[in-house]
Amino acid sequence: MAENKKNQKRRFVRLGVVLPVKYRKYTGNPIFISHFNVGRTIDISSGGIKLSVSKPLTVGMKLDIEIELDDQTSPYIVGKVLGGEDKVVDGVARRIEKINFLEVDPDSQDMIMKFIFENQRKQVRQEKKSTGSK
Repeated sequence: MAENKKNQKRRFVRLGVVLPVKYRKYTGNPIFISHFNVGRTIDISSGGIKLSVSKPLTVGMKLDIEIELDDQTSPYIVGKVLGGEDKVVDGVARRIEKINFLEVDPDSQDMIMKFIFENQRKQVRQEKKSTGSK
């Protein structure tokens, strides 16, 4: 058991999923009406996201973030840019930024964790169906 913890590199379970994200330089205001950018997640955990954006963000920059988990669930998070790299995603040059969550209220963290676990369960069920195992 201790061996598994020793080899684990991540503190949080990560889910590869594409979700719409609104973001802007930190203001502390959780309301996104105007003056924001739009990106897409590459993956998400309760501790951060990989975010596909059109232009590089400054390392260390603090961000207001709203992630659209579904039509009615869009938690507000304060994040920090850890760095990134340029990649081609679906034939389009994009910047993939690693964002660490700095401030997440308990309700938002619960929403994210619930979203991740529900989607992981769906993936496992689909894999079982496709392989024919029960």
